[in-house]
Amino acid sequence: MEEIKKSYRFLSDCASVADTLRTNPTLSKSSITVNVPPRDFPELLSEIESFVRVRVDKSQTQVSLEISGTEFIFIKS
Repeated sequence: MEEIKKSYRFLSDCASVADTLRTNPTLSKSSITVNVPPRDFPELLSEIESFVRVRVDKSQTQVSLEISGTEFIFIKS
């Protein structure tokens, strides 16, 4: 049976940044704030929901997620 691989438009880029920061001991525990346009925020929430396999409250205007030791704070703006 063929394995289905999901593609993540936002979270793939975040994972790349987190992996880069993780290799630098000075920056290994980082926090990044990302302002997301309102039109893209629902798609981001859906990606996060799919990634963590937990229901996300779609009425939120801010959500955070830790990837490889880096906290990403997404703000609808």
